Amino acid sequence: MTQESDPQAAERVGKSGIEEQEKYTLSSSRTVIPLLKALIKKPDLITAKISGTSHSIMTAMLDVLPGKNLIILDYGPVEALNTKMLEADRIIFTCRHEMVETRFTCNQVQRVKYRGAPAFAAAIPSSVLYLQRRGYFRIKPLISHPVFLTLNREEEPSVKFKVVDIGIKGLALVDTENQLKTDTGDRIEKGKLTLPANPSLNVDLEVRYQIEAGSREAQACNRIGARFTNLTQKEEFILQRFINMVQIEQNSLAK
Repeated sequence: MTQESDPQAAERVGKSGIEEQEKYTLSSSRTVIPLLKALIKKPDLITAKISGTSHSIMTAMLDVLPGKNLIILDYGPVEALNTKMLEADRIIFTCRHEMVETRFTCNQVQRVKYRGAPAFAAAIPSSVLYLQRRGYFRIKPLISHPVFLTLNREEEPSVKFKVVDIGIKGLALVDTENQLKTDTGDRIEKGKLTLPANPSLNVDLEVRYQIEAGSREAQACNRIGARFTNLTQKEEFILQRFINMVQIEQNSLAK
């Protein structure tokens, strides 16, 4: 029996796709609103498509008004299509922000006047799909929100290392006092990864490289790169949510 004709296989594929999307979905105002505001500063062209039809227009984010629970979008040049948008029950908005597919849905839009010109208004979406697919994409944690890896060693005091970059596949840390005696291929087990504003994760790692690097204080230190070997799907979800949060904050600070 082929996968296409096996209902259980099809169900598993469908479930996998849903879980994959959930991993990249922002669903708190702390992450959704800054991302929507970032669409204004770019600005990014947004495709607004009426669900279940071929009708779409190009628009752009003009304003985000959290106090009124509204987003304001540019009005289209073709009135016939604008009318279809106003009559639609569900509209899907998509764009590529910072080269990442970004998608959200609004149930209805209304015509308003914004700065003397017509515009669309809709309720702030409760969630945004921010589809960061680059498996080896890394972010540098914010100085104000550092990430640490703590190792508990038998018959020795625990040691804590600062993480200098992190992604879904792995991380890099600095060992300023040469406390971690490792070589490429060695395993680091039962580490505690502390993520700001997110649950801590218990992780196992495999060392991929170790190089000597200088610190800001001009002292020698080791930079160690390692890959995760045992992340569960739930833990990947937590880590991806943290990465998205930091990336949005970094983009907001840069602009």
